[in-house]
Amino acid sequence: MDKGKITLLVIIALLLAIQILDRSREPEQMLAFAERIEESQESLRQQQVEFNIIVEAIKEKGIELTGGGKGEGGHVDPLRDGKPKLYANFLLPHNDGHFNPTYVGGTLKVYQSSPKGLNPIVENSATASDANGYINDSLCSFHPRHPQLWSEGLATSCIISDDYLTYTFYLRDEVYWQVPEIAKKSEFEWLNKKVPLTANDFVATFETVMNPDVECPQKKAYWDDMESVTALANNIVQVKWKVKVYTSLNTSMSISPLPRHIYSFNEKGEEYSKEEYGLAMNKHWFDEMRQAVGVGAYVLDEFTPDKVISFKRNLDYWGRGYHFDRIEWEGLVKDQDPQLVGFKNGDVHAHGLSPTQFKSEVLDRNEPRFAAREVNNPKAGRAGEFAWEQVRSRSYSYIGWNMRSVLFNDKLVRRAMTYAFPKQRIIDEVYYGLGRPQVANVHPDSVYYNPNIKDHVFDLKKAAALLDEAGWKDSNGDGIRDKLINGQKKDFEFTIKYYASSVEWDSTLIIFKNQLREIGVVMTPKSFEWKELLRVYEDKDFEAVSGGWRFGLEVDFVQLWHSKYAEEPRSSNHCGFKNKRADEIAEKLRNTFDQEERIKIAKEFQEIIFEEQPYTFFRSGEGIFIWQNTDKGENNKVLGVEEGLDTYHPLYSREKLLWHLSKE
Repeated sequence: MDKGKITLLVIIALLLAIQILDRSREPEQMLAFAERIEESQESLRQQQVEFNIIVEAIKEKGIELTGGGKGEGGHVDPLRDGKPKLYANFLLPHNDGHFNPTYVGGTLKVYQSSPKGLNPIVENSATASDANGYINDSLCSFHPRHPQLWSEGLATSCIISDDYLTYTFYLRDEVYWQVPEIAKKSEFEWLNKKVPLTANDFVATFETVMNPDVECPQKKAYWDDMESVTALANNIVQVKWKVKVYTSLNTSMSISPLPRHIYSFNEKGEEYSKEEYGLAMNKHWFDEMRQAVGVGAYVLDEFTPDKVISFKRNLDYWGRGYHFDRIEWEGLVKDQDPQLVGFKNGDVHAHGLSPTQFKSEVLDRNEPRFAAREVNNPKAGRAGEFAWEQVRSRSYSYIGWNMRSVLFNDKLVRRAMTYAFPKQRIIDEVYYGLGRPQVANVHPDSVYYNPNIKDHVFDLKKAAALLDEAGWKDSNGDGIRDKLINGQKKDFEFTIKYYASSVEWDSTLIIFKNQLREIGVVMTPKSFEWKELLRVYEDKDFEAVSGGWRFGLEVDFVQLWHSKYAEEPRSSNHCGFKNKRADEIAEKLRNTFDQEERIKIAKEFQEIIFEEQPYTFFRSGEGIFIWQNTDKGENNKVLGVEEGLDTYHPLYSREKLLWHLSKE
């Protein structure tokens, strides 16, 4: 039966209902009837939108569409394999098979540095991203067992059309925004209401990111080619792109909604004008009050900077989520050694050993509660009272050179810095073998990695020769290289800024400092707390800085390396890298969907980065993960960790879906 016949039958049935209305209750019944008519019309409008999309696809491609998870007889739709394709709902059904209601309970405690804030648009730190991941959800998601495949999230269906220019999402029903804690106060009573998620909340995200006054270059880098986000109906979101770009896949499906019922208003509940909104978003009153809301598995319970951030289970959550009733980030203890003491005392459930601690606690056997290392058995650490395992991470560390500086605006100088950095020695002596040398800007485990690039192996003679070639020589015999800059003698002296709570960076920079001094360069390390170091990155307030990046399985080079972001406030291109050919390649990569061609492009880009050395690339992430393996009190032992390590993708193996606390 087609939609026209269905509509006609609905109208006839409603007309018959009018004829039998009890006249004594006519006003009340007519009001209810009008409400049902409005609901029916809205439903029909939504059905018509979906129907039009399908018809358009059939006309253009002459193929059959699918939008469901299971077909007749309960068979899984073969098109729903998680791999993006045109004119079919390819999303894997939402997977909550990990969840066991008997495991629910307890508070998972870990050490975690505080982000500067939790604004989901303007904040650009991994900790802010992690926090918002607990609080909010995105249109689509992925499972840690197969992170390269897309699954349902807030959307139950995604149909891509127009040769990857249009993405149409159908939202799940009965999803509601969390009510913020401050809504309990009388002055914020206007927030104390149950607000449903709608397509307009995704429109709000787009309009905010694209607002020229909003400082979020890390997002604009991926959204610049987006044409629009439109609410076709309350439960239908359509994303359109100006051009076909590969990053449209991840960007479109990763959009999280913005609570426009909060961010569009001032603290009195008065709506901002268009002129006011952008600037207000950069320092919003809601963020200043340490608040955050979403539609995710957890509700923000407390945010006291540098002390604690805690999350409690969202009882109205549409999905299953983790097993823990609460998750607590302890931020008061910042240094590595006190954190290890806290772990041993049972203050936190999971943590990580620094390389120095790994040597002392495990390799030198100073803590028998950690099982001994066995060269041929990578799982040997699981047997101890404190379990441990060596794991890789999807990250790398580096030293960044401010290319705006007269010291580092010459690639010969930057290459000299890399030759003077004893990378392998530091990995062996400071990190005790944890990690591999990072050569360029792609992780060595990635399919996009260029193995043909040969690293600049430590060589002080080459470093000195390059500095000579760049014009930095010791003109007065004082042991410090210098150069005439605008008629003034400039000594080669600089400060490097780094994270204060890392004894490894302390040791690394002492070694580097001594090597540089041998060739007439003076480097002064200066440490900063994490929030202040974030400001250093965002304001480009450094000559040299240590840093690290975390990334996904795909690669994109625009955010970190494109020239247009070199001078943008808060941009990720904090070193000011500019290269016309690199810009062209980064843009070409975005326009290429064939993986083999993408690999070729990515390899060429790495060659340019390696030649220019905006970073001295240091070490791909690797560390020692530890967790409580024996009960020392209520809800102390963490279970499910080993299953995740064994079954999940190796770079996502510590995802907490399977974790739960012992109730013995």
